[in-house]
Amino acid sequence: MRAIAAAFLLLIASPAQADVLIDNVNGLTLDGEGRVRHFNGVLVGDDGRIEQVLDRRDKRPGNVDYRFDGKGRVLMPGLIDSHVRLMKLGLSLLPRKQGATPDIPPPRPEDRDVALAKAEQLLLARGITAVADMGTTIEDWQTYRRAGDLGRLNLRIVAFAADPEAMALIGGPGPTPWLYDDRLRLNGLLLTLDGSLETRGAALKAPYTDDPASTGRAELSETQLKNLMSRGAIDNFQVAVSASGDAAVTTTLNAIEELSETYKGDRRWRIEGAEIVDPADLARLGQYGVAVSMQPQLGAADRTVAEARLGPQRLAGAQAWKSLTDAGAVLAFGSAVPDRTPEPFAAMAAAYTRQDADGQPFGGWQPQERLTREAALAAFTTAAAHALFADGRLGQITRGERADFVLVDRDPMLATPAELRAIRVLQTWVGGKLVYEATGEPVESR
Repeated sequence: MRAIAAAFLLLIASPAQADVLIDNVNGLTLDGEGRVRHFNGVLVGDDGRIEQVLDRRDKRPGNVDYRFDGKGRVLMPGLIDSHVRLMKLGLSLLPRKQGATPDIPPPRPEDRDVALAKAEQLLLARGITAVADMGTTIEDWQTYRRAGDLGRLNLRIVAFAADPEAMALIGGPGPTPWLYDDRLRLNGLLLTLDGSLETRGAALKAPYTDDPASTGRAELSETQLKNLMSRGAIDNFQVAVSASGDAAVTTTLNAIEELSETYKGDRRWRIEGAEIVDPADLARLGQYGVAVSMQPQLGAADRTVAEARLGPQRLAGAQAWKSLTDAGAVLAFGSAVPDRTPEPFAAMAAAYTRQDADGQPFGGWQPQERLTREAALAAFTTAAAHALFADGRLGQITRGERADFVLVDRDPMLATPAELRAIRVLQTWVGGKLVYEATGEPVESR
């Protein structure tokens, strides 16, 4: 065991890549049709890409630099968190400074570097190998670049600039190329249209049931939104709009509908949140192939808030996961960390049961919106990759894609909801390199 551990420490420390054979695993991945494919070995090339996915009958290569015996444990694709605030998470993990005045100076570059490393480890420990970083600033980007330049960027980061100015500073004339062996890219621009149902900031078509004088508030008019979306789209940036209320979703779709006449091609417009959608808008979400990023930790608080804010007659479009996928929208799941704890396996359990950790409510909340296990996994893998223009690079264990995978202690396709919530990540690999291994200690929770 010590020799194996030493070999892995050498593998982590070495800057050079090497051929790696991951063998004797209970492997699973989704194919392009959303079906589960099983395998029991993976050969990773020295470029960090998968060279071969092996079945039991396949002959194993004889000349590899490293062999790893999975001892029959479950190997699955690395998970993609489709909505995080990465540096906000990292900075929240730093020790709080006790200053003599209430004024706290902005974090130094070295503080940011430590914060990024802490955020990476927290996410990697939960099986998350790639994130959509929403609201990236130039300071954030410089932190990511420093880590990449030093070979310390273990998490894959797809960035969406905080505003048009940051977008221009970081990307210039368009999205950046994929950097550091597909570990970093600026994809696009995040625009915020409204707030959340919880704060009564979501823009609704009808008044809040528990505040009849309010319909929430849109931060931008439809014209302003279209102008800002156009600033991104004209230079081929991917545009993501944070829109939680049904009025905000409709406004965003109106803008997409008009801009699609000018900006042709595969744009993969994104909507972040979509807590409540007018059922009449479902077809339009599918028509334009909109990627909808949602947070499925369906706890009692979420359910209670939606029922209080909307009333029983307006819940048809609340957290409408199955309706969205049936309409042809691309459903991508995330955590909204640090506002919520990133727990992807608990989120999958919520997605196919529509229940909280206590099994409530009986039969599931709005049970018609339950997903299959395969669809829930897709929202963290293949669909999430598609929503980031990363399909073909990330999301599957298949030849040619990056060798990002997670070794876990049970099969998520067979586990009960309680078992799924309790899944333990044993190891996390990125680009064919071991970047996290469980120590027996519980993972830090937030």
